[in-house]
Amino acid sequence: MFVCQWHLDIPYGKQGEVVRIMKAWHREKLASSEFRRAHSSRLLVGHIGSSPSHVVDEYEFESVEDFEAALASMAAPRFRQHSEALAPYVVPGSQQWRVLRAIP
Repeated sequence: MFVCQWHLDIPYGKQGEVVRIMKAWHREKLASSEFRRAHSSRLLVGHIGSSPSHVVDEYEFESVEDFEAALASMAAPRFRQHSEALAPYVVPGSQQWRVLRAIP
């Protein structure tokens, strides 16, 4: 099992707007893309010891190939509106994927 986390930072005071955009994108991803292969998913924000301006979009996949298929499916035009809505809130250079292998 692989835990795939998209980490990004946002400007101070913009968490509400970002969460709204990411929840809408999340619903669309699970309904219309290969992200439906994920066994679980969740949205996390910093609270104690991590800045509230730090956001993590997390998915659990059976394989790296499932994750890669999910990422490739984001090229579909239907997802552009979500990406464009989120872009002004992402601190440049802060976004990155972290892929961890879960040990049974």
